[in-house]
Amino acid sequence: MKNDLGRNLISKLNRIKEDIELMSRPESKAAFVKSLDELIGQLSRLREELASSAFDEKTAEIRKPLEQVIGFLQSAKSDERLRTFLFPISKPQRQPVEIPSNLTNEQIRVLLEKNLSNSELKAIAEQRAISVDKSSNAEIKRSILKNLERQENYSRLSSQ
Repeated sequence: MKNDLGRNLISKLNRIKEDIELMSRPESKAAFVKSLDELIGQLSRLREELASSAFDEKTAEIRKPLEQVIGFLQSAKSDERLRTFLFPISKPQRQPVEIPSNLTNEQIRVLLEKNLSNSELKAIAEQRAISVDKSSNAEIKRSILKNLERQENYSRLSSQ
């Protein structure tokens, strides 16, 4: 019920904001006054609910289990087995690979052996004027390698 009142209250406040923007027209003023009256009624009901003893009882019922869960989680931090189970160790972030300009074919092949990100692969492809738009990492690698092979074949043919 409290959550419904909160959502309803937010929607009413948003509606009042919109009404204020339209206040230049007389019919808008009447709608604003009506919305304001509804908001006042809702706020009064919310105040009554917060002041009631039933609200205090509900929060007391919830507070105890929450304190137990918080206590358990705090003690789990010091227990090695629970800590690894509840707070898994995150993998360390890999350092980004800097892609220098004017790479040779051999340098590109060495870089492609590493686990490169999509943006790093795209930077290499861009140097060789390879269009990769929304390609996967594997597709980008294949395109780059095909391009390298093509260039090397042309070089071999021209040198003969």
